[in-house]
Amino acid sequence: DTVRADRMSVYGGRAQTANIDKLASQGVAFSSAISHFPETALSHWSMMTSVVPEVHGNVPANGGSIYKGPTLAEIARQHGYATGAFIGGVTMQDSACGMRRGFDVYDDQFRFTQEDMSRNGHEVTANALQWIAKQERQNKTYFAFLHYFDAHFPYTPAAPWDKRYDPNYNGSIDGTDAVLRPYRDGQKTPTDRDIAHVLALYDGEISELDGKIKKVLAGVGDDVLVVITSDHGESFGHGYYFNHRAGLWDSVVRVPLIMRGPGIPKGKMVSEQVGLIDILPTLIELAGLRGDKRFQGKSLVSLMDGTGSGSDIVYSITDPWMENPQFAVRSPDWKWISQPDRELVYNISNDPEEKRELSSIPDEFASSKQEYSTLIESKRQYQSKMQGGRSLSKEDCARLEALGYTTCKDQKR
Repeated sequence: DTVRADRMSVYGGRAQTANIDKLASQGVAFSSAISHFPETALSHWSMMTSVVPEVHGNVPANGGSIYKGPTLAEIARQHGYATGAFIGGVTMQDSACGMRRGFDVYDDQFRFTQEDMSRNGHEVTANALQWIAKQERQNKTYFAFLHYFDAHFPYTPAAPWDKRYDPNYNGSIDGTDAVLRPYRDGQKTPTDRDIAHVLALYDGEISELDGKIKKVLAGVGDDVLVVITSDHGESFGHGYYFNHRAGLWDSVVRVPLIMRGPGIPKGKMVSEQVGLIDILPTLIELAGLRGDKRFQGKSLVSLMDGTGSGSDIVYSITDPWMENPQFAVRSPDWKWISQPDRELVYNISNDPEEKRELSSIPDEFASSKQEYSTLIESKRQYQSKMQGGRSLSKEDCARLEALGYTTCKDQKR
């Protein structure tokens, strides 16, 4: 959760991720994998169903998806797989997102503090490995989903990672919520030096997380298909700091995607653009299972083999149910971010950090909004009736409010 690709050593970034690097050397890494939504719940729902985010409705408000199409867990269970999920953050608890569908085990209960609403990744790993070992003893095929929240805000890595990438900083900013909240809310602007320090803390969290998944990567055999990805990244620039849900720059939507296992080439970096909705069709084909006609992504198997192509267009949106929603469309060369008060265009082929804003929207994007709307409309018949607001406990609402998902003037959301 909340890991951007460009910070990781596997993609040339500063944050050392030796275990993930090793996995990539045994499989395929995609260098232009794009998230469709910069928040946890809807991004995961799209990933798990291969349909664009808005099809699922307002998941945080409804407590689940209104889309009736199958999830990866439901498909796996239908084909006799044991299914288990091991959750590291409050926004993926079933009470917050309704993701339990199709899982035999949904391990999402843990203690947390208001400052850091996550479960330590070591515990996620330990619980998952215990469950996996049980399935292997019983000679069962299985699908295990492991969710790690450790790199999410606040940025408070343990030693030695707290000082590894910026040992000489003597300023007053740290990575805690109490200090960074005014900057995250746009009430204060950090200095370049302070931004560099907070980014170093974030890099430290990514490296620390790499160590927490080591036993998982070492504990499953070569016959197991392993996928590493993230729901979204994090912004440390463009005037939008230490946050993600209101940004569609590549720092927020470009995420890691690495696959290793049977049928996957070894030591290959794929540069063609892909979307997270492509993961499910890929896994289904690799596992030899039957796909679903409602998938909006496509299998990447032929792309990994060198005979197929990536996606010409990938769409991303911010929450359409909050103020000032944004829309983005990305091609291999261009990026257009449509905001309520301005249009941002970048030539990402020669400006990958999106520093130079252009004024002219490329002709290839002329019908993009209409085409995206068509994707949503094509799934209306597979949606259940909107659930409307749901009742939240004061505790649950406070958690979601702290993460920016809602406000708690009342508990009906």
